[in-house]
Amino acid sequence: MLLSKSRNSPDEFGKYVCFPIFFLLVSQASDPKVIMGGRKMPRDEENAYGFQEFRSALQERRLRLLLAGRSGTGKSATGNSILQRKHFLSRLATTAVTRACATGSCCWASWDVEVLDTPDLFSPEVAQADPGFKERGRCYLLSAPGPHAVLLVTQLGRFTAQDLQAWRGVKALFGAGIAAHAVVVFTRREDLDGGSLQQYVRDTDNRALRELVAECGGRCCAFDNRAADGEREAQVRELMGLVEELVRDHGGAPYTNDVYRLAQTLGGLSPEERLRRVAERLAARARTWPLAGLWWWPKAGLGTRCKLGLAALLGALFLLYLLCRRRPEAVTV
Repeated sequence: MLLSKSRNSPDEFGKYVCFPIFFLLVSQASDPKVIMGGRKMPRDEENAYGFQEFRSALQERRLRLLLAGRSGTGKSATGNSILQRKHFLSRLATTAVTRACATGSCCWASWDVEVLDTPDLFSPEVAQADPGFKERGRCYLLSAPGPHAVLLVTQLGRFTAQDLQAWRGVKALFGAGIAAHAVVVFTRREDLDGGSLQQYVRDTDNRALRELVAECGGRCCAFDNRAADGEREAQVRELMGLVEELVRDHGGAPYTNDVYRLAQTLGGLSPEERLRRVAERLAARARTWPLAGLWWWPKAGLGTRCKLGLAALLGALFLLYLLCRRRPEAVTV
């Protein structure tokens, strides 16, 4: 394994680190297709961490949607619009209202839809707010065996550095491959004044926003969470059209990674033990993230020049490391 062997001698370090750096220079981004599906058990706290059978969403007609983004963008209100009722706590406040992960469900067309609302799990402050990875572990267990779509919620006209940090936090928690299952949802649709969302994204001066939407495959829609019932239903229909397209593209399989696969093996354990195991895995991933992230780099939404520049910098730093290690020690008398 790359992460364990890289701690040995300088020669072994070079063997296991130089190769992925070279690999990154010549590899092409690709989104691996996943082959896992799932069926949820009832959503009470007693069995929410239960074992999930592997089934395709196309077979079972069940969708799991995970709301993500920075606090204050309207995640909970968007969840309520999808559920067509006030289920998640949502109000105007100067501090985060949502403190823990919460789920809600509804029927839409022929789908059973499960929505997971999340607290502030994606900002740089999450390390202080969730030092034991317990809430992030609950997020995994409540969305197991994986979400069919991650809805990245941001306010129209207010995409800031904090929103970009939140998106990076989403990828840090789930892996860069989550972009292939992401939909950007803009709140405050009313600010478009009847204009086209696609034209707004295309013409915006906010380069980071344009790159985000492109990284998510161009999938985006807008919500006015205070709209009348008929308009809100049309908004949900547009979103669900994007989600259905995602489901077809992935053969009905949700997003998955090593943590979701671990969660699938813990069906015989108590909810507390499952949470402990998943939290431990997340903590281990966080400790090894700098090197593990190299493998995700080809899939990241970076330009070619940026990748080459970062790879050259890593190579130079590694060469300096080797030179320092091989320098003869000073002779003392």
